[in-house]
Parts: sequence; C-alpha cells; structure tokens
Amino acid sequence: DTNLSLCSNQTIDLFDAIDGNPITGGTWTPALSSGTNIFDPALDLAGTYTYNYNVTCDGLTVPESVDITVTIEQAPFVGNNNSITICESDAAFDLYTSLGTGAVTGGTWSPPLTSGTGIFDPAVDFSATYIYTVNGNGVCATASASIIVTNNPKPTIAPISDYRLCDDAVFGT
Repeated sequence: DTNLSLCSNQTIDLFDAIDGNPITGGTWTPALSSGTNIFDPALDLAGTYTYNYNVTCDGLTVPESVDITVTIEQAPFVGNNNSITICESDAAFDLYTSLGTGAVTGGTWSPPLTSGTGIFDPAVDFSATYIYTVNGNGVCATASASIIVTNNPKPTIAPISDYRLCDDAVFGT
C-alpha cells in the first residue's frame, strides 16, 4: 500500500507507484477515467484506489490487492500570458492586473520593475517580457506567466523652424 501526493496538473501511471513487482492485468477500483492505469487529477478524484489482481501458486488462484491513497494539491494559478501596449506618458499601473482574474498573489516579477513591486511606471520602466513567477508548494512545481509590454515613447511634434513672413502680409483678414 502506498500514499501518493500529486499536483493538480500532474498525471501519473498508478501502476508505477506500486512497490515491488506488481502483476500486470489487474483492475482498478474505482476505475480510472482513462480506462488504463493513468490517474488524471483533472478527471479522477482524490481517494483510495485499489489494484486487484490474481496470483496463481501451486495451481491455486488467490485474489490480491494493493491500495494507493492519492491526495491532490492544487497547482498555483499564475494567470494568463498577455501582451499590452502603452505609452511612456501613461500613468503607472499594477502589472499584476494584466494576468487576468484569479491569479495567485505573492509572486515575483523578472526583470524587476523600478518600483520594486508590481507597479509598472511607463516613465521609467522599459519594453520587455515580464515574467511573473510563483514558487511551488512542495508537491507542485514553480509556475509562471509572461506579460509582453511594449512601452512606446511619447510622440513629439517637431517645431516649425523655418517660418518667414512677407513684409506685406496682413494678419487677421
């Protein structure tokens, strides 16, 4: 019997989790959604799965079983990859909002923003791919999402430098 902790985004062959040299051809109770030995946390529930098989010894068939107790840890949702275009004259904003709704807080940005937090200031931060990373929780791996920021310079208007008036020009008419 084995206890197994999985991340919610990790599939595993439960047969591989059985210690020793298990006999193939058995069945799982409850049945796995894959119809095979593959446990998918998106489809299968946490709980105890029993592998039932028969052992034949001296002409006698004996039913045997092994229990695998599966717990599922929720993977951190770091948001969605995104891209945004801004102008360097725009107001500062929280880059975290570009990840969409439901992203876990407490991650880090790379490259770091000038603010030292998640606040993007278009006047001082530059165009880049900013990666938001959240460390794993022991069972689940580190996860990340990226935001591509295009920070356009503010438009400039060239001054008129070659402006001449004729002596006989009349203004206001």
